[in-house]
Formats: sequence, C-alpha cells, structure tokens
Amino acid sequence: MRYLALPILLCFVHIQASARRIYVSTTGTPFGNAASWQTATNDLNAALASSAAGDSVWVATGTYYGGFLMPEGVTVMGGFLGMETDASQRLLPLFNAEQTILNGKQQYRVLEQPEDYAVPSTWDGFVITQGIGQRGAGVLLRRNGILRNCIVRENAAGLPSVGEYLPQEGGVVLYINASTRKSVVMSLSDFGRHYQHTRGKEAVKECADGGKTDWRLPTNSEMLYLTSAVGGGLYAFTPSFYLIDESMKENGGEVLQGKRYWTSNTVTESGSPVAYCFHATNAQSVRLSIYAYQRIRPVRSATLSATEGIGGGVYLSAGSMLSGCLVSDNSAADDEDIHAEGEVLIQDTDDGTRAHYYAQTVTSALTY
Repeated sequence: MRYLALPILLCFVHIQASARRIYVSTTGTPFGNAASWQTATNDLNAALASSAAGDSVWVATGTYYGGFLMPEGVTVMGGFLGMETDASQRLLPLFNAEQTILNGKQQYRVLEQPEDYAVPSTWDGFVITQGIGQRGAGVLLRRNGILRNCIVRENAAGLPSVGEYLPQEGGVVLYINASTRKSVVMSLSDFGRHYQHTRGKEAVKECADGGKTDWRLPTNSEMLYLTSAVGGGLYAFTPSFYLIDESMKENGGEVLQGKRYWTSNTVTESGSPVAYCFHATNAQSVRLSIYAYQRIRPVRSATLSATEGIGGGVYLSAGSMLSGCLVSDNSAADDEDIHAEGEVLIQDTDDGTRAHYYAQTVTSALTY
C-alpha cells in the first residue's frame, strides 16, 4: 500500500445567494420539503439529488440504507439530533454512541463520487458500513472528494455492487445477492418506444451487449428493485435507481429517468390482454394493453465471480482527502482499509490494523 500525504490545492466553494440547508431525518416523511427539522425528509438520496453546489445537507442520527452519490459542491454532515441550529452542536461518531450510519446492506458501495470535481464535495460525521464493491467498498473518492470525521468499518471489496458497470457482463448490476453471487444485469441499450408487448419480448433477444445472447425482458419484480412503497399509494425511487442512472450516464447509455418500459409479466383482465409497464417517471408499475407501444430494456441473469478487490474501506484517487477518520475491520485482497492512487491528503487518520497516523497541514483553506 502506498500513501502519499502531500499538500493538494483544493478549490474554494463559492457560496451561491440561493444556497439552501436541507434537513434529513429517519423520523421525517418521504416527501417532506426538507426546509427544517420539522419538515425533514427521510429520503437521503432524494435530498442529495435535489441539492446544488453551495447547499448543505444536515442528516440526523439513525441508520440510512443504500448507496449514496456525492453531489458536487455540497457539504453533507451527520451527527444531528434533530434540533440543532448550528453545526457545532452535532455529535461526531468517534466520541458518541448516537451516530448517523450509512449501511450498504451488502448490496451497495456505500458512498461514491462518480467523477472528478472542480468544487469540493465534503461528507463529515458518518459511520460507513456493510458496503461491497470491486474497489472502495466503503467509500470511493476522486479529485476534490473529502471525507472527514468518519468511521469506516466492515466493508468488503471483491464483488461488484449495484450500479457498477461490468463490460464483461454487458451491463450495469441491477441486483446482487452477496451470499449466492446471483445477480441481474441491465443493458445500457434502450430499444426505444416502438414495441407492442409480444414483439418486444422477441426484439429484446436481439441485444448482444457484452457478447451475451441471453438477454430478456425484466420481470415486474426485478424492476421494482428500483422503487419502494412509502404508504398512501405513493412510491419513491430506491438507491438502485439513482446509482444505475448515474452509471448509465457515465458509460454512454440512455438513462431510465422519464421513460416507460415493458416487463415480461402479463395478466388478463375482463378478457383484454394486459401487461405490466414500469414508469421511471413516478416510480410506479401499471397495467397497459399489450397492443400499446412502449420501450424495452434488456436484462440478464448472471452469477458473478469475486475479483481481487482493492481498498476495502476507502479508495482514494488523486486530489482527494481523508481527514480525522477511523478506518478499520474492512476486507480486500489488496489494502484492506485504505488504498491511495496519486497525490492525496491523509490527515490525522487511523487505519486501525496498521495504526498509522497522519498529521499534515492543508495549505489552502476550505470555505462552506
């Protein structure tokens, strides 16, 4: 393992006049406006998706499940009890039993920065656990990604996570069972809104992504991995939806958002042949006549092999920063806790197993 604890130039965050504070709490409501603790949302992914550079996201103690994408220029802080008016009042996880926990459920990489950023993205005050991924199972940071005052533990690199693109399998992981290694992979290809249901079931077999020939229409249940019922007939997107859409975008595929897709399930109502159609606009599955025209999106089943995983806890790319963190009890074939590539800044961090401590001085300030 190679650590490069060198000063790096970090961009100043320009605070927009319209910068917001967004509140998230496990006791909030799925569609709260997140403008105060009283109206907090309990959907951290939705809060992140609605944020913009200059915003801050305050996250109350409790456990939040799934994989989370780091938005550019946004500061995300955990450790709040849900009454604070100043960030100095929160509880940091290294010193308190009440913690803000991000749990990957052994399906997701817990925290990921999808690309290099010009403006820093900062996450501060979280416990990050139960993540999987081929690299950086707990956290994957790129340029101007910053992780502060966090505990990163019990993550395992080796198997791919939901949302990872696997060129050898021809698509993006839609679902994975870490115990059995069984998965469903979704193609980057979108066949467009040109198919009645019966024709669509045949046309999807024409997909040859990754050199595979066993592509099919997804089942309704498989598409429902992308949604979650939240009560009152309402549905919200799960972390899988956000991760898969981002991966589609990053790898040149057409995203799911705003489209409707046939699934393979059919039903008959009052003598009229009907099939399920998944709406990637409002996170719902509905029934339509099989003679309607909708898009098709191929999927296939695959048993995935574990790779030589690297950076079980944190994977740092050039220009990223790790400060005041405890990283321990993670697993990987190479660099169980921390792996660094290029010039990174590791400051006051304990990697547990090796008990390495770092005390470097940042040469340029960060403003929030």
